[in-house]
Amino acid sequence: MKPTPKSFAVSTSHQRATRALAWSLTALAVGCGANDSESPPKASASQALTPLPATCADVHAAHPNAPDGNYGLYVGNDPDAYWTAYCHDMAGTPREYLTLPFQMEDTNVSRYLAGGASPGTSVITRYTRVRLHPDTFQVDTGDQTFATSTGELTHSPDTVRAVPFGVAMSCDGEQAQANINLVGTSFEVDSSLFGVGGFDASGTAVSSDGGQAVTLSGGGFCGWTGPLGSYNPYNQTGSLLQLKYRPPVRLPATCKDLQTDYSLTHDGEYTLCVGRDPNQCWTAWCHGMDGAAPREYLTLQHTEEGANFSQYLAGSPSPGTTVRTRYTRVRVLPATLQVDTGDQTFATSTGQLTHSPHTVTAMTYGAAMSCNGIQTQANVDLRGTRFSVQPSRFGVGGYRAGGSVTPSASNQVFSLSGGGSCGWAGPQGSYNPYNQFGTLLQLTLNPPQP
Repeated sequence: MKPTPKSFAVSTSHQRATRALAWSLTALAVGCGANDSESPPKASASQALTPLPATCADVHAAHPNAPDGNYGLYVGNDPDAYWTAYCHDMAGTPREYLTLPFQMEDTNVSRYLAGGASPGTSVITRYTRVRLHPDTFQVDTGDQTFATSTGELTHSPDTVRAVPFGVAMSCDGEQAQANINLVGTSFEVDSSLFGVGGFDASGTAVSSDGGQAVTLSGGGFCGWTGPLGSYNPYNQTGSLLQLKYRPPVRLPATCKDLQTDYSLTHDGEYTLCVGRDPNQCWTAWCHGMDGAAPREYLTLQHTEEGANFSQYLAGSPSPGTTVRTRYTRVRVLPATLQVDTGDQTFATSTGQLTHSPHTVTAMTYGAAMSCNGIQTQANVDLRGTRFSVQPSRFGVGGYRAGGSVTPSASNQVFSLSGGGSCGWAGPQGSYNPYNQFGTLLQLTLNPPQP
């Protein structure tokens, strides 16, 4: 079965050759967080004398101030053999992690089912990155630096709160389920590297997606399915799981690319890269993936009261109740990184008023409007994303309009105040910014943060 989101990957030799720059200038921050794919440019012949980085320590040695983030690492000093590593603890002891692009409910999870000899609640551990040794391409399955767990049970005499990567375990004879999904990375795993262990154990390891995914089931009294060599694989008692390197694939720029290149049909979060450039990646929500024209949205991390809302203040000559629209995602055009402020697919509105001859039931993104001379408020909050907006992209408009636009948080937050008779504050180019009468708001893609 085809898994689902976050996914992608690959470059062509032509793309690599046309961007032949020294790795010392371009290996930094090659991605935006969740893919391993098209990577740093191919080194030129004159650069062959300079060893290409194989480890995060190599990157740190060349760039002592490099922050934690995604970097291109090379296999055997071969400019055509590279993978994207997340380098962690760059200010201390740099370590390499492989980002797992697919993050759905049943992907990249390990389970220990509670019951029988193991009372408590089932322990589920979800992995977003795994520790990968760059010299051997072995996963340290017990490293949970980038994992979260729920549940707690007793495996006497131990309290279990986590499960190593690629393990399905139980102590009541039931079959637990686990999954490994490496789609969107430059690696695959052989299902023959998994086996059952424990007492009266049974289970399976089924490969799919060209060897990039393995679905596991296992259990016993107590028993498990996991990487060969596993023993009582709970908490941080892991083992080493061998991966196999495979050439990277093409990076997606749009949700349509994911449909075409990966046959993906599930809505969810994916990493997209502007112009397929690994330095220009962002996390998009792909909507309508089961249709002919999927669309890209940016998930807004701050949706609490007072964040990411627009408002039209009711009052003569606009009778009714104040219209307030709150956004959880906004439509982003992936080629230009512009927000379609009139798209309310992921917005909810309250109130209704009349702006003759129209009935107003919603407001466009980032707009504060009134027709009674009293200023009202709106907010744009992009914190938690890689985007910001230049302050000049906002302004006031309308008749007898007044207002202000106050940026903060490095131009990721804007407090808008606007009104008039009728007037508004909002993105430049706005005109009567209510219902779906939006405009395009240009975003700026920021570098990865230290």
